[in-house]
Amino acid sequence: MTLKEKWLIIGVSGVTCGGKTTLSTELNKMIPSSIMISQDDYFLDVDDSRHTWIPELNHINFDITSSLDMDKMYNDIMNLIKTKENVYMNKDVCDTKTNSLSTELTNVTELTKLLCKKVQEVNVRILILEGFCIFNHSPVADLCCLKYYFTLTRDECYKRRIKRVYEPPDCPGYFEKCVWPEYLNLLDEVKTTVKDVEYFDGTLPSPIEKVLLDIYSLVENWHK
Repeated sequence: MTLKEKWLIIGVSGVTCGGKTTLSTELNKMIPSSIMISQDDYFLDVDDSRHTWIPELNHINFDITSSLDMDKMYNDIMNLIKTKENVYMNKDVCDTKTNSLSTELTNVTELTKLLCKKVQEVNVRILILEGFCIFNHSPVADLCCLKYYFTLTRDECYKRRIKRVYEPPDCPGYFEKCVWPEYLNLLDEVKTTVKDVEYFDGTLPSPIEKVLLDIYSLVENWHK
């Protein structure tokens, strides 16, 4: 590689079943040069002593940050982006985001083509980080130039959650005891401690166009 490769890191987080994986996967497919890292790949093994056990449910609490090896996730990210040849987008560049494309450009296919061309031209790699609590681990959160967070109401979240099959599966009472209250705790922490997060209602249509415009703006400004 003769030119330094620049990395734009995007974080997509939020409530279970809210749409974060759908958006992240969609972005990953639309931008062929992008890489996606899922927080789900960093859950501790079920027999790991670091897990928090809920005696009354006879079940592990998987909805807290300590159920994951976040240090490993962070180290894997840094091993990917932080080499002597590579640099990643810092806060000064992140703060320059302005939508410079015409507001009349609403065709997602056209927008994607323009973005992919610009990404190649400027030699930027897109790294997408996806998971329910990536912003609750400050080393990972601090790497993200763009931060998106999906929310749902309790009823909508429960309606979607019961249609999913997990391994190990949710036990009776797990949603009420762990899933929902832990989500509220994580959300409150993000709102209190993490800046520049954009919140999306998970019941609304995909915000893919908005995200693509944000990415384009950052890439273009970095080029300048």
